[in-house]
Formats: sequence, structure tokens, C-alpha cells
Amino acid sequence: MYLCKFDGAGKRTATVVDGVHFSTDEEKQKYLDDGYIETSDDDYAYYIGNRGTGANGTGYVRGADGKPTDAPAIVVTTEQVQASIAADYESQISELKDALATATLAGDESLIAELKSEYTEVKAEYEAALKGAE
Repeated sequence: MYLCKFDGAGKRTATVVDGVHFSTDEEKQKYLDDGYIETSDDDYAYYIGNRGTGANGTGYVRGADGKPTDAPAIVVTTEQVQASIAADYESQISELKDALATATLAGDESLIAELKSEYTEVKAEYEAALKGAE
């Protein structure tokens, strides 16, 4: 038997196991008094992901009826998408700047021109990707 604790959204936040964390009724009662709920082996399998990821691909939470139900879909914000885009492009831009500095120090004019062109293309792609995420 498992005793699980859930947050307000029904997400499992902690688990204790009979015979591992408690072995007497008194020890078990301390967990129950602390908000843990008796959970069957079958329900526990849903909460830990052994029964798939649910209809939304986000797993299962404890529903209002006390049984596992599909967790809500994850909603990605515009800010999160833009931060991901920035992380992808900023590393490319940084590498191009480093390569340009090296080419400049070496005096390699053809490489400098090539890197400047590539830098302009990447910056344009970056700006377009950010606008597309709005």
C-alpha cells in the first residue's frame, strides 16, 4: 500500500510505502494526519507513469473523485517560446562573432566576408523566428 500526498491541482508530491516508511498503524496515522491519502497499487501506477501519459501527454493527476484522471495539457506561453528561440540563436550568433574575431585577427578577408554574410542571415532568421512566435 502507498500513502501519497497531492497538491491542490492533484499532482502527487510525495509518497511513503508500507513496510518501508511505516509499519504500524500509529506510524501510518501520522502520515494520514499530515495529509497523505491511501492509494491503491493500480492508482499509484498511473501517478508514476506506468500506465502511459494520458490523453494530453502530461500524465495523470488525482481527480475530484479521488481517482487518476488525465493531467491538463501544458500551455506554452509566447515568452517561453521566445526564450527557447533566443537560446537557440544566441549560441549560433556568439560562435559567429568568435569566428569573425579570429578571422579579423588573422587578416583573412574572404573568411571575414563569408562570416559577415552568415551573421546577417542568422540575425534575419532570428528576428523572423521571434516575430513568428508572437
